[in-house]
Amino acid sequence: MVAVKIHPLEERLIVEEKKVKGSMLIDYVRMIRSNKDLDWDAYMQPEDWDIIHSIILSAKWYPFDFYSRLGWAAFNVVGKGDLEMARINGQIMAQTLFETTYVSLVKIQDPHQALRKFVLTYSSFFNFSSLQFEEVDTNKVKVHHEYSSEDRNNVPYCHQLAGMFEKLVEMNGGKNGNVLILARQWEGSPITTFEITWE
Repeated sequence: MVAVKIHPLEERLIVEEKKVKGSMLIDYVRMIRSNKDLDWDAYMQPEDWDIIHSIILSAKWYPFDFYSRLGWAAFNVVGKGDLEMARINGQIMAQTLFETTYVSLVKIQDPHQALRKFVLTYSSFFNFSSLQFEEVDTNKVKVHHEYSSEDRNNVPYCHQLAGMFEKLVEMNGGKNGNVLILARQWEGSPITTFEITWE
């Protein structure tokens, strides 16, 4: 038998589990707890309930797979599979985050700089690369999102992100903010690209 040698970096990437900070879970967990009569079991795994019934700590790391199941459950159970509802949910989540935990993102009152800082802050919620910021113009930027093209939650997740971008622009004084998804990873593009504009 021939031994296959794995580079240390590759070995670390294989072993390291994708994780997300608790601050990204709080709204989802609150939603499930306040809607106990809905059929969450169809989307959650038995072990997920131990986390759902525990105290969610903003700075603690949780399994990304659990976060993905929460998002998919919310999209189907509460959002009824409606992508517009996913976008609205993103706006609601953003409002909560920017009025409580990440107030500094709306003190800037400059959509361009707020979006740049958001990308840096948002990336700290995950232990893997997620968002990249691209300069375009004074009132236009692009944000690139790398996700798993096989993950069914990719589509509603990106619409949720679009809602978060819209709310951030609005809360920083931007008028007529608009978010277009120019490239979609789930349609074969290597990466998903958002174009964000405002007046």
